[in-house]
Amino acid sequence: MRIYSGNYMVLLLAFFLVRMELPSAADIPTYHVGFLSPSPDSAIPAQLAVEWNSAFLVALEVLNSERNSYQLEAVSLNSACDYQEAALASMKLSKKSGLIGVIGPACSGAAISASNTLLSYGIPIVSFAATASVLSSRSLFGNFFRTVYSDTYQASAVAASVVKLNMTNVTLLYTKDYYSFSLAERIGELCGSAITRSELLEPGVNIPIDIKQLETVLNSIERKEIVLLVVQPAVAEQIWKTATDLNMTGYPWWYFGTDGTTAFEPAVAEGKVAERLVVALQGEIGLAPFDGDFSDSSACQKFYTHWKEKSYAGLPATDTNKSRSYVPYLIDTVTLFFEIVDALHGAAIEVNASTILAALNGSGPGSPQFKGCTGVVQLDPDSGSRSVSPNQPAVYNLVSLLEDHWELKGRIENGTFTTLLPLTRPGTFSAAEQDLVTSDSILPSRSENRVLIATITILFTSVVLVAAALLYIHKKRRNAAKVYVELVQESH
Repeated sequence: MRIYSGNYMVLLLAFFLVRMELPSAADIPTYHVGFLSPSPDSAIPAQLAVEWNSAFLVALEVLNSERNSYQLEAVSLNSACDYQEAALASMKLSKKSGLIGVIGPACSGAAISASNTLLSYGIPIVSFAATASVLSSRSLFGNFFRTVYSDTYQASAVAASVVKLNMTNVTLLYTKDYYSFSLAERIGELCGSAITRSELLEPGVNIPIDIKQLETVLNSIERKEIVLLVVQPAVAEQIWKTATDLNMTGYPWWYFGTDGTTAFEPAVAEGKVAERLVVALQGEIGLAPFDGDFSDSSACQKFYTHWKEKSYAGLPATDTNKSRSYVPYLIDTVTLFFEIVDALHGAAIEVNASTILAALNGSGPGSPQFKGCTGVVQLDPDSGSRSVSPNQPAVYNLVSLLEDHWELKGRIENGTFTTLLPLTRPGTFSAAEQDLVTSDSILPSRSENRVLIATITILFTSVVLVAAALLYIHKKRRNAAKVYVELVQESH
């Protein structure tokens, strides 16, 4: 019989103990999460679609690497930012065994379709970019959630911009898709008489808009008007191409876009048309979602480090001025599922679509709240949207287009500006103050009003003084004449 040394026996015992503590890959449960991915040939710009697909993959890899008790596995299907495509893809996902939920899609119309399809199967769906207000209805979309804010808050941010930047004579352009139509309607209600005209562009839903109609609308716009674009990125590109062809970019025209518009970046478009747009659109402004902090201490840093190490396509610049639309919100949405599964595992509760749905709507354990790329992520059970409070406001960035990115110019929290840097109207005139758009403002700014009042006061005072002087001279002459007459009479 062979006799083992004491050290060898200790190592052998440790090996078996480790094997008992760490299950093999075959023993680790795997849960499936669907991803209704965007496609480059839809309303989403090709570069942004690439970024979102890479961001989803990166988030899944990083978060799986941090777990040894379970893994999440992706089942990705293309939604094409289209109502019918999203319904078909959702139907396929619902047949997948072990599916605990679905992430996406980005577009509101596709999200409405996907939610309707998955609802009958009790499968939750969480979007990172679908913002249409109607999706907050719990009676219609009880299985739908989002890590972004409803467009109710974006409409308030637009209205705040209209007031702060002294905008009047605003022409609003929109289309019939769910995002554009409902957001434009709410903006019209909040902005009132500042919106002097609203134009519905046809057809505009994953189909090129009517260029003839657009040309007619643009040609009728008067100088100094603001053109408010409440449209998807692909439509924004068509509008700006047409405006460039008509030589209607830069001074005296100015375009202001919602987050769908600022998701399009001329610098990453294709062909020589992009070069023209980059030159033509400098200084155009709009709203973008708050993208979080990408400093070394950021909760997002590990994802961007992994993204860079893997050389995946579409890595965004890692700072607040250059991060593109909703990439951090997608990472937070993936993190949300991991946070819920962690909590369910900790409570020894079975992980399935039903328990995930209960956690999301607050009716069961595992309701998530965590610090993510975009701040504290928590869902409001009454709307399914990201929670909003004085301590956790709905934040939007006011941005201005430079050659290769949208530059941060202001911050709006719950419909109120907290910061605003000077803006430059395209082609002319720097702002003199933070609350002054340009020296050629649409409306006089407060400083201009003060100058105007002072000028009127000076003119009025001058007129009074001149009148008083004339009256004094007139009286003096009359007195002199009277004295002269009296002297003449006395001499006789």
